[in-house]
Amino acid sequence: MIKIMIVDDMPIFLEYLRTAIDWGAYGFELCCEAKNGEEAYEKAIIFQPDIVLSDIQMPYMNGLTLTEKLQELNPEIAVVLITGNSEFEYARRAIKLGVVDYIVKPFEKEELILTLLSLQDNINKAIEMKQDKKDEQYLIRERLLRQLIYAKEIDESLPARLSENGLDLKPDHHFFVTALEIEPEEKSMQVSEKAMNWKSVIGDLYKDYMQSEGTEYFFTDFESRVLFINVLESKENYSLDREELDHFMGFISERLSMNVTIGIGGVYGGLGGIRRSYLESVNALSHRFQASGNKAIWYDAISQEEKTYGFYSAEINEIILNHLHQLNADHTIEVIETVFKEADTKRFSPEYKRMNNMGLISLLLSYLVKAGKNISDVFPNQFQPYDILNQGTDEEQRRFIKMSYSRAFKYLMAHRETRASQIARDAKHCIDENYSNPEFNMNDLSKKLLVNQTYLRKMFKDEMGMTISEYLSKVRMDQASLLVVKGHYKLSAISEMVGYRDPGYFSKCFKNHFGVSPSEYQ
Repeated sequence: MIKIMIVDDMPIFLEYLRTAIDWGAYGFELCCEAKNGEEAYEKAIIFQPDIVLSDIQMPYMNGLTLTEKLQELNPEIAVVLITGNSEFEYARRAIKLGVVDYIVKPFEKEELILTLLSLQDNINKAIEMKQDKKDEQYLIRERLLRQLIYAKEIDESLPARLSENGLDLKPDHHFFVTALEIEPEEKSMQVSEKAMNWKSVIGDLYKDYMQSEGTEYFFTDFESRVLFINVLESKENYSLDREELDHFMGFISERLSMNVTIGIGGVYGGLGGIRRSYLESVNALSHRFQASGNKAIWYDAISQEEKTYGFYSAEINEIILNHLHQLNADHTIEVIETVFKEADTKRFSPEYKRMNNMGLISLLLSYLVKAGKNISDVFPNQFQPYDILNQGTDEEQRRFIKMSYSRAFKYLMAHRETRASQIARDAKHCIDENYSNPEFNMNDLSKKLLVNQTYLRKMFKDEMGMTISEYLSKVRMDQASLLVVKGHYKLSAISEMVGYRDPGYFSKCFKNHFGVSPSEYQ
């Protein structure tokens, strides 16, 4: 969990911060709170928060002085200041003191969440927390929900299995599906990988932001679109606020520099209506290529001649994913060729062919990220799928797709011997060699091992029984204890030798780890 301390002299605002947000859902823990800067500083020594969220104007010690003292205590603490409009310029000057960001009152809680998740690699930590929570029951529910959107016919036993697993989806209900897609404004592979990581968090934000009164289930399809199955007691209960949708999309775009599109399918009765509405929502998403910017697209608003599903059978996704997992390149290319042939036979328009092609690339990139690969390691720097798929001819797009899959297979074959235990051992060895470097961080470790950060954290924790940061701290403290016992070095020298710039902060970490100060330990 990412530990957060909240600081404000107004009890009502502390209460709001404490209760308005489901902190745990985003990988955060409120470790403590304080009513002024002095109290906050004392509690920071005890609780060691990762982030301090503080008001500027407070009695005894204001937010700026608190920031200075926290930076002296631990330079790695991230401080986010909350300011009123009249203090705006005042807050901007605070950046020079080490404040990582500031939020102007009044603000929406979603803005605060995105700000906190954007700090360093907090988004990766939050996603890791989500993955850890995905128990067997969660995975069963996800498979059942995907069966509803992909299966052409409803199995007779499905309603009972849905009920057994806590999914209130009944044949006499009405349903509609919303499909959410986010894409970076800057079309690079590194940014695209970041966008994939943000999707699950943005799905939670969307659900919280829209505050639907009905039941809804949130998951992703095989191409990593964020889906919501909205459950209605009757068709008359249908409502979706266009103004709220527009506001949400503009909000995400402004904070993350990403384009957001939401496709909305029609309302249908019966479990079979879920698949129909899903296909319509994805069809609506295809129209995002015809205009730039953030938009909500209702399938019902599309002209009749454009209302064709226009993309390959959803079951093909599962076939391709199985071939990827089995490293069967030839069979995968054969399946892709059948997709191209079907598009020609049915005489799909260029827009729908492009939708097909974009889906094939999205499927591949999503698979690589979930397999723990850095996309930038698999493909060269000049790999620009968005340019090819948006501007190239259909033939150029098809050559590009086959080339991309072939290159991915070559990379996966070359690295197929890599196992979770080997990744964890390599990470451990790398930490053992670099613990004395205060600049050494998660990004360095990820680049050295050619593994993305979320996957690396999970593999290390699964194999070693502790997080990477916990292991790094343990190595530093173990080495420090040996140096302390020898008695040959000053405290400042020991601090530097084990990777701490500030001897005072090192002493506090030592006492927190061993229960006594370095001098008492000696």
